[in-house]
Amino acid sequence: MLRSDALQAIYPELEDRIVVTIMGAVAAELYSLGHRANFFYLEHAMGLASSMGLGIALSMPEHQVIVLDGDGSLLMNLGTLSTMARYKPGNLLHIVFDNESLLSVGGFPTATSSGTNLADIARAS
Repeated sequence: MLRSDALQAIYPELEDRIVVTIMGAVAAELYSLGHRANFFYLEHAMGLASSMGLGIALSMPEHQVIVLDGDGSLLMNLGTLSTMARYKPGNLLHIVFDNESLLSVGGFPTATSSGTNLADIARAS
């Protein structure tokens, strides 16, 4: 499934949730579906959407928080997985789009293109 199709499929469910996106294509594709006041596009802070989402989830437990992340971004901040595992906020959903590349900065391959498994790392955390 294409990321744009996945975003379109979940878009109706995002209306009452706080949404934090990484920079680049994810932010642009979500914005193209229709901006909402509860969407936060974390530009120029690659790797930090998960940390921002975690902080919001912990400080606002009455709100559902969704982080829309990418493989390159998550690989830049793997420590966030162990921190999320430590605090286990029940109101945080972390979605990672893994296209095996740093699409927004030129399409360079990420470590997931050569075997790194982000789901295994998250489970081990």
